[in-house]
Amino acid sequence: MRILVTGPTGAIGQYVLEGLMQTDHDVRVLSLPDSLHRINFRDRIEIVMGELSDDISLAEAVEGVDIIYHCALVGPPPAMSADHMMHVNAEGTRNLLRHAAGRVQRVVLCSSNNVYTPHRAPAMWPLLDDALREAHGNPQQVALGESLIAAEDAVFEAQARDGQDYAILRPTVVAGRKCPFVEQMIISILQQPETIEVQRRMWDTMQWAHGSDIAAAALLVGEHPEAANQCFLVAGSEPITIYDVQAHIWDIMNVGKSDNPHRDIAERNNLGLCKFEPRKLRALGWAPRVDVKSCITEVLGRLEFYSSASIKLPAHMVGD
Repeated sequence: MRILVTGPTGAIGQYVLEGLMQTDHDVRVLSLPDSLHRINFRDRIEIVMGELSDDISLAEAVEGVDIIYHCALVGPPPAMSADHMMHVNAEGTRNLLRHAAGRVQRVVLCSSNNVYTPHRAPAMWPLLDDALREAHGNPQQVALGESLIAAEDAVFEAQARDGQDYAILRPTVVAGRKCPFVEQMIISILQQPETIEVQRRMWDTMQWAHGSDIAAAALLVGEHPEAANQCFLVAGSEPITIYDVQAHIWDIMNVGKSDNPHRDIAERNNLGLCKFEPRKLRALGWAPRVDVKSCITEVLGRLEFYSSASIKLPAHMVGD
């Protein structure tokens, strides 16, 4: 089969591309010109330069394609406007679907759990795949949620109008390469431990999903017959709080020691209840493989917190 991946250098798209390299599919990517140097496997794939608003590039990108993995949706860095998110996520998805109509077997949209209605109270857990959608949070989060809901609605409309098969993934917190949320959380714990209680109230219980696990889910629903026209929550199996992240960091940086000063508070603040339950994916045989500690180890290694003299590690993170 011929596969198209949009956003091949993003937090999810890079892992989808990596997973496809282990198959015998012919792979094509649609990439912004200024991202070409970050694309992996350039000697083994076909590259189309362009944007989701470029009809000429889209026509070339979808030609002869069987499955599209649409990973080019954007999230909310501080400077990203609501209009820009709506333009890329909603309008870009509509443009892609218009070119795919009648030509592509299935479109896999990588959305986000930001589309779901608020679910802070444990009495409302676990949240399931087809829970109600409602943009919520601070203004940036609301704008992101609205743009993602609009992108999903475009997919639903394409199925009703053109009979376009789809599968929608809604990952929780994405961990792995190029995942600023996790990276910034770890940096803040190391450099500003006094803010951890504030962050605890902001982020509550989390379930991280590594990019490689999300990619495995994407490839699964892209071809599985029972995944047609379904929405799938993607979540890791470990419920954690920021205190658990802090305790894991200490363990990783103090190998061989057992007197972790953060373990008690981590255990007291973790209810042990999963906030998200990806039942549909599990029914298809999917299961997360990368645990939280491995995600944190990856970030620490990438940022060179083990030995970098340029970072002054707080004393509370380093054993005697």
